[in-house]
Amino acid sequence: MSYKRPSNEKLDEALVNVLLRCQIIESQNELVRLVVKELEKDGETYRVSGNRIRKYALENGMVSIEIEYRESRNKKVPDICPICGHGLTSIKNCTLDGDTVELMRKCRICGYIFSARGSIPRKYSFVRRTRGISL
Repeated sequence: MSYKRPSNEKLDEALVNVLLRCQIIESQNELVRLVVKELEKDGETYRVSGNRIRKYALENGMVSIEIEYRESRNKKVPDICPICGHGLTSIKNCTLDGDTVELMRKCRICGYIFSARGSIPRKYSFVRRTRGISL
């Protein structure tokens, strides 16, 4: 069985249709399932990754994302957001000694926060943005 990779136009159309029916989608797996089901309505078989759908929806302002985190032992501080691929902004604070310390890093696009505890995304929830969906 051969699979097709959907064009951005087909992906856009499928995402809009899914988001018009669902205000909130509770997981990335559910979002992928709904989008693939919508793409396959015309009889073709499509393959698309959750990362591509997530990044496309965020970049085009179709969804806002709510992130549940888990702690990680890996304390390596990322420079690039693992959710949307944009740069992270350093949030700093002054100490009583007058030094500056980095408290966390935050993505201005999707809201991802990397704190001193080593925050790793555990679950995504997608909330439709009305202004990002064109009827």
